[in-house]
Amino acid sequence: MALKDLLALVDPKLEAEFNRKAPDPEKARQRALKGIDTTSSQWASSTPTRGRKRYRVNNSVVEYAPGFAIGGSSTLYIPSERFADFLTKLKATISAGELDDALTAEEGQSSGTRGQTTRKRAGWSPERRAAHEARMAAKRAGKA
Repeated sequence: MALKDLLALVDPKLEAEFNRKAPDPEKARQRALKGIDTTSSQWASSTPTRGRKRYRVNNSVVEYAPGFAIGGSSTLYIPSERFADFLTKLKATISAGELDDALTAEEGQSSGTRGQTTRKRAGWSPERRAAHEARMAAKRAGKA
């Protein structure tokens, strides 16, 4: 009877809560500011830059993807002549902590495993697997 009462207090569903990382606004802010600095240097460069860019330019309009949602949109469109000003103001807004909710919401949605996807790989079809096994069996039979 005592064991039953003891186990009644245990909740195995709390494992996910136990392992969940609490969002750190300062860490998220620093990551966003680093991305803005990189984008600013790429934008100001007169030579072609290497690496991933968070923006694309077409018809004097910049399509910018900051990596988090601003005003409900994760892709923003800014006139190219105002893009440098936009980055400066965005940096000031993030530094002031005004976008902490958006930054931590993105952080909370991630599983915490960088580089790993939650999507399962399709794998081989049954026909392909059967053909592969037949080739391997023939190969083994040839060696015997």
